[in-house]
Order: sequence, then C-alpha cells, then structure tokens
Amino acid sequence: MSRIPDADDVTPKVAGVPVDDPDVSSVLYDANMIEGALEQLAALVVSHLGDFEVFVPVTTGAMMFASDLVRSVYTMERMLREELRRGYKRMVISCATCASYGAGTTSDANAEVEVRLPSCDVKGKRVCILEDIIDTGRTVMALTKALYAAGAEEVALIALMDKSARRDAEATKYFEEKNMKIACAFMCPDEFVVGYGLDYGGRYRELPFIGVLKPELIAASAEKK
Repeated sequence: MSRIPDADDVTPKVAGVPVDDPDVSSVLYDANMIEGALEQLAALVVSHLGDFEVFVPVTTGAMMFASDLVRSVYTMERMLREELRRGYKRMVISCATCASYGAGTTSDANAEVEVRLPSCDVKGKRVCILEDIIDTGRTVMALTKALYAAGAEEVALIALMDKSARRDAEATKYFEEKNMKIACAFMCPDEFVVGYGLDYGGRYRELPFIGVLKPELIAASAEKK
C-alpha cells in the first residue's frame, strides 16, 4: 500500500475539545481543522493524481467530504495551473453505494459487502474512491475489486478518516498487492465517531465537526433492539 507523498505530514493530531452537544463527549476535529485538511488533500490530488479522471464518492457517508473536496480541488487546480503547465481536466463524479454497517457500530468481517457501481463507464480509466472512513477496509476492498472487474485501469482512495487499529489483514494484503495509492485527512482513534457525514443509525451526519459519540447512547440503543 503506497501513500500519496506527504500525506502523513498533513494529518493533524486529535484535539479532544469539549463541545456543547448533549450526545457528543468531545470533538476530535473541528471545522477549521477539516477545512485545512481538505486544502492539503486537494493539493495532493492536483499534484499527484492528475491522471485520475473519475471520482467516486461512496454514499451516504462521504457526501459532505466528497462535495467539499472536489470543490477545493477545482479551486486548487485553477490556482496552480500555470505551475502545472497543463489545462484543467474536468473530472467525472459518479457515486457508488456499499452496504455493510446497517445501524450497528462495527463491521462484520464475515458479511458480504453489497456494491452498486457508479453509473459512468470506468473502463480504461483511473478512478479515485472518496470514502468517509476506512475501518476494517473490507468495504473499500469490495468496491475496488468491483471497479477493476468493470475495467478500471487503476483505483486510488482518499478518505476522511483512517481507523487503522481495526484494519482487516486480508484488506491490507490486497491494498499492498495493488500498490494502491491511499491518502487520509485524519487518523481516527478506536472510538465511535460521528459528524461531517459520519452517522449512527442515520443520525449526526449534519454535525460540522467530527466527534466521539457518548458510549451510553450506543448502549441504550443496543438495549432497545
């Protein structure tokens, strides 16, 4: 697995700032940190993924991240066009859906991931997946395999969060075999996080920050099932 150059250098550390939200115990990354990370990721896309023309947000979780990132990429491309000595290449943006979590808090390593590919043609194209979080990595692996099966020339990944502590060995091996380019905005502790597209049971996506959901809410929800 090969990371895009300098990706680790732009990863902020956990903030742990208290927040006045009854369901969130602390903020890991606030709106300003997210904005700064997006600018850095946009620079990486423009500088190192210039040949990638199809960008595939994974709905619903990546909707906010993907929307903000592709707009930032456009701005960065226009700013750097003279230095890059190339014209602006219009990206194709088409969503994919992957189902594996449901309303739970963990990914089942034995569950089959249901993938619905983007509607655009990816044959012979370089494709970049835009994901909210890499957890076990099995969802990204399933989508990557499906894109290659559909004829993609190369598949890369940009994610908002990387929860590497939970990475599945099979997924890690697959990414390494594919020499897959991977960049992430933030490292995620082994906590259940919500906000900026990340949810619990479809809720909390609207939060303008990424925070830790209070454990008692997860426990209470589990008791009701």
